[in-house]
Amino acid sequence: MKVDELSKYGIPDFYIQKLREEKVEELYPPQADIVKRDMLSERNLVISIPTAGGKTLMAALAIIKKFSERKCKAIYIAPLVALASEKYDYFKEMFGSKHKVALSVGDLDSGDPWLAERDIIVCTTEKLDSLTRHNAPWLSQVGLIIVDEIHLLNDSHRGPTLEVLLTKLRESVPKAQILGLSATISNSKELADWLNANLVVSDFRPVKLHEGILYNDKIQFLSHKTYPMQPGLETENAVMHDTIMMKKQALFFLSSRRNAESLAERLASTTGKLISQDERAKLSEMADGISNVLESPTKQCNRLAFCVRHGSAFHHAGLVGKQKRMIENGFREGLIKVITSTPTLAMGVNLPAFRVVIRDAKRFYAGIGSSYIPVMEYKQMSGRAGRPKYDDFGEAILVAKSEEEASELMGRFIQGDVEDIRSKLAVEPVLRMHTLALIASNFVNSEDSLMNFFSKTFYSFQYGDNTAIEEKIVDILGQLVEWEFIEYSKDKIYPTRLGRKVSELYIDPQTAHQFAENLKVAAGKEHNYFSFLHAVCSAKEMSPKLSPKTTEFAEMAGMIAEKDALFLEKVPEEWDLEFDEFVRSVKTTMLFESWMNEETDDKILTEYRVAPGEMRNRLDTTDWLVYSMQEIGLLLGHKSLLNEVRKLRVRLRYGIREELIPLVRLDQVGRLRARRLYRSGFKSLDDLRKATQESISKVVGPKVAASIKKQVGAARIVSRKQEIFPEEILSDRAKVEDSL
Repeated sequence: MKVDELSKYGIPDFYIQKLREEKVEELYPPQADIVKRDMLSERNLVISIPTAGGKTLMAALAIIKKFSERKCKAIYIAPLVALASEKYDYFKEMFGSKHKVALSVGDLDSGDPWLAERDIIVCTTEKLDSLTRHNAPWLSQVGLIIVDEIHLLNDSHRGPTLEVLLTKLRESVPKAQILGLSATISNSKELADWLNANLVVSDFRPVKLHEGILYNDKIQFLSHKTYPMQPGLETENAVMHDTIMMKKQALFFLSSRRNAESLAERLASTTGKLISQDERAKLSEMADGISNVLESPTKQCNRLAFCVRHGSAFHHAGLVGKQKRMIENGFREGLIKVITSTPTLAMGVNLPAFRVVIRDAKRFYAGIGSSYIPVMEYKQMSGRAGRPKYDDFGEAILVAKSEEEASELMGRFIQGDVEDIRSKLAVEPVLRMHTLALIASNFVNSEDSLMNFFSKTFYSFQYGDNTAIEEKIVDILGQLVEWEFIEYSKDKIYPTRLGRKVSELYIDPQTAHQFAENLKVAAGKEHNYFSFLHAVCSAKEMSPKLSPKTTEFAEMAGMIAEKDALFLEKVPEEWDLEFDEFVRSVKTTMLFESWMNEETDDKILTEYRVAPGEMRNRLDTTDWLVYSMQEIGLLLGHKSLLNEVRKLRVRLRYGIREELIPLVRLDQVGRLRARRLYRSGFKSLDDLRKATQESISKVVGPKVAASIKKQVGAARIVSRKQEIFPEEILSDRAKVEDSL
């Protein structure tokens, strides 16, 4: 079907022209079939087609159809922030001139009332779930709910929240249409039946995919020619040499960050010999940018920069966001010839390549050991092979170390079936969070209505027996009563004020109870910032916690004994089962202490094996938990403790000692500039007011000095940092200075 024909199916010429601008001239067969059968109408729809099959365009057409039928809002749910940002950019370009498009992914303790003025809202699963907990009134105006990667119901981490969210939305906005977008799954009909949806299943790909096995210096395909690799090179380097000779690019998927970094460095020896002089100059400039993303480069930064200069790169959660985006853009521009990555890239941004090489088909799983990855995960990775509009076909290649393994990989992944998706709802921490949320948001008000809600979940639909869940819920209700988060009145259940706040904070109720107990203990004993930091690092949300090296146990045991009086929980005996977990929480506390003592990213990477990207993610989690402790303390009347908690939050945010808190209030002043100012005698805002701009510029440069003088010259500093600098965290001296 030509895009011009869409006008016959209610798509305005304006959007047909938009599609033409995107070089879309013709719909793929499954897209055309959906349009012709008018399946973008009121009934729910599940589309199960391979990666690159055109699901995003179907989402856009669904929005156009819905908005032409009635005035309403559309929500697009993405599993990851990076993916949500990518879809926001797409919808902004497509709809921005006619409709207001919003991206909402942060601050889980807000109902985001500003979204009432937006028409298309792109958000993560957790953010939308949080909005339902805050009873955002505009949710009643939603007419279309698009769920990207709906097969992630199978994911033990994200799946339960998505399942509960969809069950809530079906109840709260029953007239809203649900459009589920999925990769190929075996039991897509079961999923569609649960959602009362039409189902479209197709194996269509715009670019043909050839799947093969690399073994014994040859890539062998079932229905494609066999490639002999260049002799004299290591296996992966031979693949990369062949790829560049074809003027193509490749993605390598590996089981760990260490493997990804090591291979990228090794491949650089091949790619570096095959890039042009013009490419080399551009890559050198990009490498300089990657090195300077952080205040001071780490060994990882330098290693990545070396790879990039030679046309290679690694990509994983240890990199900070700006570095990832630079690599992705460099790959899209054709400068970077190969990216070695952990599997997270397969589910992230749209980054196709001619070749996808899955070098590690096995991964280490806690409690299981080394085991083959799911077939569904292989399909996600292999689906990246082949670039629409650039390649006639793509290649997905599994690497085998023996003839027996080659046969196993062929049967398991290439010829095997994708697993069914199974509900992961019957996990107690998840049930605990969502049980409290349902009660706190007044979605249910009795045990009967609570059990009735869970009878409508995918878990109940799939297994037909809720006994296991119901038994756990009864125990959970007992816990929530004991912790004073809910209370009974006859046969009704009501949230307490504290319970409602805990639900809105989006933390495990058990963590909230732990914080309440920690604060109660702190009110009656010696404590300092370390006490609260360790309490936060003990929370379930901080997993995985750091494991100490064998050589560190004696040192840590001494430190635990030394700080015994500061812990807000009883220190387990060394022979107790809980002791190992306690030690891990202390090691994690030491990590954040080092950060607050202004250790560099490189020192932290060396000492704790925590890369900058991972550190930023951990800091985000810690910031949220400290904020949650602060809110719980405020509600429970522990105001005398909150100065210490708030100061801890600022120190964690900026990685500073306490004396720098007043200085980092200033825009353009981070931990390094604040420390340089302090060492140069500018220890307070008053010192900066009295100083000349010239004297300050000798420390931080003329532009920053001018900005500082402008800020301190005002009667009051109001900056982008104000939200985490409430007056209570400042010392009395700083308060006086700030009022001048």
